[in-house]
Amino acid sequence: MSLTQNCKICIVTIMLQAKYRVLSLLVLAIAAPGVALSEPSSTARMSPGESSATTVSPEASKVSSLLLRAVTAERQGAGVSPLSEHQTLSLVAEMHARDMARRNYAADVSPEGLTLMDFVRQADRQTLYSSFGTAIAIVDAETSAADVLAALMSDPFNAENVLRPGFDHVGIGAVEQDGRLYVVQLFARVEGQLEQPLPVNAGAADSLRVDFAEPGMTPVSWSVSDGSGATLLRGSGERIRDPHGAGIEGYLDLDVAMGMDVYTLRGPYVRVN
Repeated sequence: MSLTQNCKICIVTIMLQAKYRVLSLLVLAIAAPGVALSEPSSTARMSPGESSATTVSPEASKVSSLLLRAVTAERQGAGVSPLSEHQTLSLVAEMHARDMARRNYAADVSPEGLTLMDFVRQADRQTLYSSFGTAIAIVDAETSAADVLAALMSDPFNAENVLRPGFDHVGIGAVEQDGRLYVVQLFARVEGQLEQPLPVNAGAADSLRVDFAEPGMTPVSWSVSDGSGATLLRGSGERIRDPHGAGIEGYLDLDVAMGMDVYTLRGPYVRVN
């Protein structure tokens, strides 16, 4: 969505969840909660070669920190466990906020069609996620962290993300440009870490051994899927093997059992030659 629409606050929400923690549902919501903010004066897309005023200003950085505290307080008030800050989520959140500001759009998907989950899985070589959500707010640059959170919480999908008990990690990024503050929150549940970072060019010698967050999780199988979720390669054991040797690229998924339930954990982007 281009930012040429006449709105005082733009909020974009994505929530991916389903039974057995398989990511399945995409929700995109635009809302204009009743927070008094000044209307940005310029919404034109930058022309090629034009200098960008996008900055992670001290004020924007402070908003990120204060927003994390505000989210923590909101969850504590609702009797929900606090979230731990995750370095990769914070990095991707800031990069996406910067990209929206520079290219003048508001969406949870890049103009090239990559989702925020795609970016996280490309950036993180070890973490295994079971659920993922994001909330995006574009507000007046002078908006306080408390008002940003109030705006987000006024939308039911955002409120659900902020208070979801299943999330245990968060990353927040904020940048400022042309009188606007672009804020991105990424929420996730981390279920484990690969014992060794998985190289982008993965081979049979690379281990898929996992340190699981929950005791009792047992690996069942692994697969590599494309951006649409279609399975390209499937196998079992602790190493990625392509018996056909055709060469593929996609995202690593691990199916694990815990009792009678089976969970799909989302891992890094890989190439298998």
